[in-house]
Amino acid sequence: MDILPDFQKFLWYKKDWNLSKLNEKEKDILNQCLEKPTIAISDNLEKIIHNSKNFPIKFPIETIRLQKLKQRKPIERLKRNIESTYPLIHKRVLHLMAHFLVHKREYGSYIEKEFYKDMTVPQLIDRILKKRAISFVGPKDKYILISGAKGAEGWEEIGTHEQKPPLLLKDCLSYDELKLSAMVYVSGYTECINNGDRHNKGFVNENNVEQEAVIIGLIGPRFSRKGRMDFEDILITNQQNIPENGYGEDSVNSPDASKYKAKKELRNVWSKFFEVSLVSHKKALSKVKNIQFDKEQYTERYIYVTKGKDKYIFDNEVYYKRLCIIAESTFMEAEFRAKECGKSAFVNVIGCGLGVWMISAHQCDVYVLTFLERARALLERGRLDHVADINFAYVKASPNVEALFSNPKYQDNQFPNRKKIFLESKTHPNGGINIQMENRQPSSKLVGRDAGKLLVLTYPWDSNAHPGNEFWYGRLHTSGDPAAACSTQVSELHNAHINPYVSSLHTRLVTDEGVMLLSDYCT
Repeated sequence: MDILPDFQKFLWYKKDWNLSKLNEKEKDILNQCLEKPTIAISDNLEKIIHNSKNFPIKFPIETIRLQKLKQRKPIERLKRNIESTYPLIHKRVLHLMAHFLVHKREYGSYIEKEFYKDMTVPQLIDRILKKRAISFVGPKDKYILISGAKGAEGWEEIGTHEQKPPLLLKDCLSYDELKLSAMVYVSGYTECINNGDRHNKGFVNENNVEQEAVIIGLIGPRFSRKGRMDFEDILITNQQNIPENGYGEDSVNSPDASKYKAKKELRNVWSKFFEVSLVSHKKALSKVKNIQFDKEQYTERYIYVTKGKDKYIFDNEVYYKRLCIIAESTFMEAEFRAKECGKSAFVNVIGCGLGVWMISAHQCDVYVLTFLERARALLERGRLDHVADINFAYVKASPNVEALFSNPKYQDNQFPNRKKIFLESKTHPNGGINIQMENRQPSSKLVGRDAGKLLVLTYPWDSNAHPGNEFWYGRLHTSGDPAAACSTQVSELHNAHINPYVSSLHTRLVTDEGVMLLSDYCT
């Protein structure tokens, strides 16, 4: 294990961070998660085809729809793909949802108090899956709703007395909910009709392609909107991080005490989740170090980052913990799927939030390091016995981090383009896990010693869009999200309006022991 850096020297690293504790009200909320799955569709294939035909938004292509696939793919495999799909959340996020519901009942707007007063966690999960926009893009929040309504801006007002149609809380997710939605994933088996290249546009080309795989829709940190979502917790500014917005320890003499209290308590919900104090800008200034990228910016807790004319303080510890949710969910789900089918998993990791949402190049380094650290931690606990390979595809780390993968000892003549390391484990069936950097196309065929492994794909989803996002605008090659919708079945099978298996009753939870039904965890 000494091939990895000494994470203890990284000021953002926390080997263990506590699961947020539940009060009695929050425990009662989790006790409402005991219902078991009951869906049994005698002919699920035709049911899904029917639901897809009735989906109110037009599909831009047909090649990935079940109506076409059934003409040339095994019917039983297509049925398996449908039934294998489910929402996936980390147990930390389950606790966060309970905190969120209690908070909104006590401190929400009068609209929110009434709306959430009897809501259960399963209802919140179903709401997150169904009330999201169809497409949601850009810094101005350009959207398409399931009603067909189009527009931009206005999402901040949802749930307040300023909300107005069509952006109403009963029909759409609020920005506070989008932070939860960003940690609700969907996983399932899929057909692959091409290699998943960014510009595949849904053309069928199955040469040198893994025609079936597991695919997980993941959502990375988003910094596109100032003062919203991950911006609130990871970035520190002189306008945002002030006592009036609930940051820091100083009290405020506010003419509207209830409004200030609500902001402070919402900050506390996220502070408990990340197990950090969400500091004021004034306090953060005393801790930040103004260092350059070539000075290993990824090792510090607080650093300066700039975007355009704006200068922010970036909290690497909160970023690391946000990424832990993604990494652990990916690895534990891959382990579960591979064990279930009796294979070893080849996990293709893409950069979630490392495209237009990214605010600093150093994020790529912390991303890779977090995944490495979580892989090592889970491997040491014997939790990844069915994971054979982890591949970082198109993640642009700095030379210092990339150098971790350049040890000649681990280079492979069979795959000369791979930069590779090997995490050893005496208890792992293969003696450890290969971790590599290779810019392979997502669904490209596994060959050589990788042949026969279960390919587990990840793709970058959005917390306020249906699978594909820009896909529904007809933009088929703008990002990894529409590329996945053009090459796999996510546009139908990960869509809660089309596939009834994408529901709270079928939700799986990522726990220390493995992946399990939400109802089993709460029993």
